[in-house]
Amino acid sequence: MYSQVLAAQMLIGQVRAAAARARREGRSEAGASAVEWAIISAIVVAAALLIGAAITNVVQDNINEINQG
Repeated sequence: MYSQVLAAQMLIGQVRAAAARARREGRSEAGASAVEWAIISAIVVAAALLIGAAITNVVQDNINEINQG
């Protein structure tokens, strides 16, 4: 999970650098902002999936313990 967070942080840094470069070159930042929002949204979805998987594992472990007595 730490490596996924690190990869996401690196990706966000790259997108921000590209947006800064585009602003310096006089391009519109609307596209860069949209890309940032898309990446942030993907990270939030990935985090939700990881949390959901963790909760599912805990619930499944508890179910197995109850069934074993």
